[in-house]
Amino acid sequence: MHTQRNGQSTRPASRRSVAREVGIAARPMLAPVLVVLLVGLAAPAYASDKLNLFPNPETFLARILLFLSLVFITNAMIFKPIFAALDDRTRRVAGARQRAGEVEEESDALLQRYESSIREVRAEADTDRKNHLGHAREEQLRMAEAARAQAETKVKHARSELEAALLGAREGLNAASRDIARAVATRVIGRDL
Repeated sequence: MHTQRNGQSTRPASRRSVAREVGIAARPMLAPVLVVLLVGLAAPAYASDKLNLFPNPETFLARILLFLSLVFITNAMIFKPIFAALDDRTRRVAGARQRAGEVEEESDALLQRYESSIREVRAEADTDRKNHLGHAREEQLRMAEAARAQAETKVKHARSELEAALLGAREGLNAASRDIARAVATRVIGRDL
């Protein structure tokens, strides 16, 4: 149902808004009805010139018995179930708190075990890393020593080859210088030596 305002259609009214409009319209009629009911049901107040502080003995015992029976009945039907429910709730809350405390202790223990295992793993990894670094350094030193020894061997071999070449060159130069000296002497002297 769409309502029209100023020639425009709007959304349908919700149940709450309709109830509010009906409630507002019904309130002016409710007040006179309540006034008539209150005036019609009112009882006259009787005043006595004699004030009686003691109840009627014939009904007093019946009233006391009725009161005591109502006390036991309300205790059995109302108060005991309410107090039992409250006690049960208190026990459940205490149990839940105890379980929460136990769970918290377990989680703390798990967290401590987790942290200690992490520390152990980190220490083990650190030790392994140091061992690997030590082995790598040793391997590097061993490789450097091998390369140095190989280089020294090559240098010694090259020196010996150089010395052999120098010795060969010296001998060749000595022989050549003798031959040259003979050739020069032969030319200078003019005869073979």
